[in-house]
Order: sequence, then structure tokens, then C-alpha cells
Amino acid sequence: MTIPERKANFERWRASFVEPAICRRYLDAYLAHIDAPVMLREAYAVQAWWAGMPLVGWPGEELAGLLCYNEAAFFHYGGGTTVSTRAAKLEAQGDSTVAADAERVRERHYIRGDPDVYTAQELAAIESGAATSTWFGGHMVLDFERVLDIGLDGYARDIEHYRGLHPGKEDFYEALTILLRAIQGLILRYADAAAGEGMAARLRHIAHGRPRTFHEALQLVWILHALNNADSYGRLDWYLHPFYEADVAAGRLTPGRAAALVGELCLKNEAAQQIQNMTLGGVDAQGRDFYPPLTKIIIDVTREVGYKGPNLCLRVTPTMPREIWDAALDSIATGIGLPALYNDGVYVNALARRGVPIEAARGYCLAGCSQVMLPGMCNFYNDIGLFNAAKAAELAMYGGLDPRTGKQAGPATKPAVDCADFEELMDAFWAQLDYFIGMETAIHNRELAYRRAREGYVMRTLFTRDCLETGRNVFGGGARYNNIELELIGITNAADHLFAVKRAVFEERACTMAELVEALRNDWAGHEDLRRYCLERVPKFGNDDPAADMLRGEIARHLYRRFNGTPSALGGVFVPGEAIFVTHASCGAVAGATADGRRAYSVLADSAGASQGRDRCGPTALMNSVLNSPANEYLLTTAVTNIKFLPSTFGGARDKVRDLFRTFFAQGGMQLQVNVCDAETLRKAQQNPEAYQGLVVRVGGYSDYFTALSRKLQDEIILRTSHALGA
Repeated sequence: MTIPERKANFERWRASFVEPAICRRYLDAYLAHIDAPVMLREAYAVQAWWAGMPLVGWPGEELAGLLCYNEAAFFHYGGGTTVSTRAAKLEAQGDSTVAADAERVRERHYIRGDPDVYTAQELAAIESGAATSTWFGGHMVLDFERVLDIGLDGYARDIEHYRGLHPGKEDFYEALTILLRAIQGLILRYADAAAGEGMAARLRHIAHGRPRTFHEALQLVWILHALNNADSYGRLDWYLHPFYEADVAAGRLTPGRAAALVGELCLKNEAAQQIQNMTLGGVDAQGRDFYPPLTKIIIDVTREVGYKGPNLCLRVTPTMPREIWDAALDSIATGIGLPALYNDGVYVNALARRGVPIEAARGYCLAGCSQVMLPGMCNFYNDIGLFNAAKAAELAMYGGLDPRTGKQAGPATKPAVDCADFEELMDAFWAQLDYFIGMETAIHNRELAYRRAREGYVMRTLFTRDCLETGRNVFGGGARYNNIELELIGITNAADHLFAVKRAVFEERACTMAELVEALRNDWAGHEDLRRYCLERVPKFGNDDPAADMLRGEIARHLYRRFNGTPSALGGVFVPGEAIFVTHASCGAVAGATADGRRAYSVLADSAGASQGRDRCGPTALMNSVLNSPANEYLLTTAVTNIKFLPSTFGGARDKVRDLFRTFFAQGGMQLQVNVCDAETLRKAQQNPEAYQGLVVRVGGYSDYFTALSRKLQDEIILRTSHALGA
């Protein structure tokens, strides 16, 4: 079958798919072992789930496996053991015990934002939204490279070897053994159910042995990826390349056949409906360019399939081949926002500066939206935190009092109306920032201990290097490299706000501080002329204005330095970033009006770039502004720069686009993610969503279907400036 035929076959299956009956295998096994050590309890529950899980798939598929969440409770890395909404359906169907049983699970497992865990000050910070948690378990990339090297039976041998070296750790190694057998048992169930002998033979082999072919390697990667809740692949072209090359050399595989199998993987991705990151290209351990034929195949197939994922992240070197640039730009031009582009040297150097050996640093990948990882070697507990710089700037105006709640959220600093000059207001802002940095790090350290005591994370422990060797799980410091990663939201808004206060009140005397504060408290009602002045006459970040850009860079540097300088309870340090995801909506919903003209509780900036529609001087000016932020001097998750082009630009100015991107990276830019669309098409999609179900846009670190986004996020993407370059 061609890729379009495969896609049509999948879509027919998806349209007719009926969710299997709800079960309670996980729940019952969990309760049967409720007093066992957490890793054993989780392993037994997962084993029971997978042993009876419906084997979901479509006719003619060439990769077996989909994780079926038809359980009243299940494990997901984001929240650990989770009581599903399906439990209520089971109760409605006559299961009179499920509610009480579910409550017994809730009492033992991780509870989002448990108020008993935090101090009064931390709870106040969380309530304000200035420093809070996502209560998310973090992305992680399994050690696919080692899995493909030794096979699953190799892990069985390793478990027994290290069990003998760690007396007293029997429960730990028994949990890993149960989990490994559960994986092998599920693979063999798929083999028994396979329609063709070829697929059955592949599955039976990889249930125990090292993969021998590209198809077997891809199948094993997909199965483990699916069982890891379809999180992130790491460097797929890196660890599959040897299988591809060997098969092509032996005449077992053609590029076209490999493309068909990659297309099948894209269909599996879509069926799983998660943000599934996949990193491509970059350099090898010796620093040489690595763009094998498989890199281009994956980009081309992702473009042809046209779904929202996999979330391709292309590592760009100064000497990346022209054919890879062309493939990437061809894909981006379709509007799917894939691949996002990453400045390879910036990430490698940042990791190396923090003590990661250069060979390991060169093997980095991205996970989730755009969080930096060392695949198969780290727990960076990423996406766990949200630090709202715009909220801190708002609180500085009111002496730490939160106008939204009426409570004292931050330290009692001098209110803006009492500040004699701009420097005094900035002193109050720095004090608020430092206080909430302390709150943010304390919240995450407490949350880490809470999660570690309640959740096992057995699969991630098994497939992360050094956990087996040390007898410690991934939340007990077992990974080789450990940090805590969080995201910074609203730095651009904070900078534009403070710069507007400086210009309007202290430099041009357009209003008094009391008048500005009154306007902000009233969300600009009755002060439209002042709002128009702040919106239109005060320079904004993103327009290559030295003064506005310098202030944003100063705020970013302060935050980056303080977080990188704070040790984490997991090990390593706190790693900030600006990979926004959709949190610019939730963080904006707690932040009142700001002096840049922004309305109260509206969305914040979607990235490390300009606020929506405020970059009015073209793409070069936007990039020059971004280059004033010190992203390449610190260890960050990623500082995302969103940029939006009109489709006509990619029709007639392709070389100029490539040169623009290359220049940005040569000057130290960290990352680019590109939307190619026009506001008119997006508005039509709002009005007639049924006709635009397949319209993909780039959001804040990932791509999604436009019609699946909230109206607030749809409006935000429409507001982003659409740039054009002449041919």
C-alpha cells in the first residue's frame, strides 16, 4: 500500500472504532497488593492490566500494539496511578464497589496539589499563580539505544546480575522482573493474534532477542514507546540508522519500503493521541554532522501523512546538508509546523558547561514539547513547574497584594504609587521575583518527595541507565543525570509592562503612577486614551528596540541565573525554559491588566518572542530582539521563538527564509518554530470547524489541530503577526 492508502485504511478503522468494555484489572491487582512496596504494587497492577488488555489494531497494519486505556484505574507517567473517569461509568453499570475501591487508591497514590504537603506561604504562591506546579510527572526518553543493542532478555540478565550485587533490594529487582515479563507477555499475545506469519515471527523474536532488521527494531521501539504512554522517542534516526544501513546493504530493504514503515509509525502516533517528540539529525559523539538517509525519509513521510505529529525536532548544525534544509522547509510550508528547528551547538555547549561529558551532551534530544533530555540517561522531571513573571510584575505594582484574590501573595514591597523613581519599582519587582523563585523551588522539592513516596515508575526505572546498577528508581536519584526543569511564562509581558511604566510615568509624563494604577485596576475602563498610548507609542519587545530589548534580557538573565544556581532535591539544579505549551492561557487567566495595554486575564506571550501582534517591524527585527536574551549562556529546557509567515513567502522566497534562519542560529539563536498560515483561513476554520478538521498549527512547543484548541488559543494564534519576505 502507498502511504495515502495506508492513511485511508487507518481513517476507516478510526471512524468505526468502538471502545472496549471497561475493566478493573489494574484496580483489582493494585488493591490485592495495596500494602506492598510502591514499585511492587505498581508492577503487579500493570502486569494484570497488560495481561488482559484488548489487542487493538486495524486490518493490514504492519506495526502491532496500542495501549488501551479501558481501565477504571491505570498508570500514566504524568500522574502515576490514576483513577479514570471510566470508574464512574463502571459504577453506573452496576459495580457497587468501584467507588469505594477507587477511593482506597486515591488515598495511596499521588494526589494533584495535595494541600497538606505545602506551607501556608507556598499555598499562597500557588493560589496567586505566580509560582505553581503542573503536578506533572515529567517527560522521559527510554534507553532505546541499549534496548536495541541487548534485547529484552539482555535486561533480564542485567536484573539478575545486579540483584546479586545489592542484597536487601529484592523488592526493587522483583518489581523490574515482573514489569519485564509483562512486556514480553504482551508482545507474545500480539504474536499469537497476528494475522500474518511475518508479523508473528517478528514479534516472537523481539519478545526475547535483539532485533535483527529495521522492521523488527521499529516494532520493538513502537511497543516500548506505547507502553511508556507514548511519550517521546529520542533520536529515532540515530538508533535506527544502523538497522536501516545493514538492511539496505543486504538487499532486505529499500528507501521506499522504509518510508512505508515510517508512515505506519505516523499512523500509530496519531492513534495514540499524545504529544510524541521525535528528534532528528545533529552531530554524533565526535561532533561530526549526522544526517543519514533516514533523517530525510522521516521528515518527508511526516509531511506526506500531514498529521499533528510526531513532534519533529530537527537539530540544525552550521553545515546541515541542503537536502535536509529543503525537506524541512517543504514540510514547514504545508502549515503543520514540523519540524521545529534547534541550534545544535547551543544545546550541546549548555549541557557541557554543566558538567555533562561532551560525548553525552552531543547525544541530547528533546522531549514533550521542547524540553532538553539526555536520552535513556536522565530524569529531568520536566514540565513540572510554571513560574509566572507577568504575575510577579503585577504584584510589584501593589506591594505584593494580589488584586484578584485580595490576599497578600508576595512580600510587602513598596507599592508603585509610593515609588519615587523607576529604580524603586524595579527593586520591588526583583524582590517579588526572588521571593517566588524560592517558592517555586520549594514547591517542586516537596512535590518530588511526595511523588517518590507514592509512585513506582517501574518501566522508566528499568529503561534508564544506572537505575539497575545502583538499585534506585528514577525518582530516587537512580538516573545518571538529574535536574528539575520548569517553564517561565510571561517574561515578555513583564518586560513590556515595566518598560511602559518607565516610559509613560517617569520619562514622557503621559500619566501619573496613580492614574496608571487606577487604569490597570479597572482593566483600562475609562482610560482608553492611555491604553492606546501604551499600546501604540511605547516600544515593545520584538521590534529591535535596544531599550525595550535590554530590559527583557535583564529579567531573563536574572531568572535563568537564579534557577540554574539552585540545587534540586532530585540532584543537579533547576533548569528554566520558555517552552510555553498552552500555559500562556492559564497563566494569563490569573494576571490582571498590564501597562503594555494588555487586558486583564487575557493570554500571555506564547513564547520567548514578542507578544501576539506586537512585532511590527518584520522577522529580522523580531529575531534581533530575541538575540538580546541570554538563552545561549545558561542551561535551559528551550527558549521557544514562534514566528509566523504568510504562505506566499514559502512560495517565492524559500532561499531568503533559509538564510534568515541560518543567520539567526549563527548569531546564537536557540530555537525556531514556524507557522505558515493566514488569519483569513484560521477565521474560516473557527466559523466552519467541520470543514477544517485536519488543519494543523504550531501552538507553543507542539503542533495541534486548530479546531481542537480552545477559542482563546485559536484567537491567540490568529493575533500573531504574519510576516512576509520578498522573493
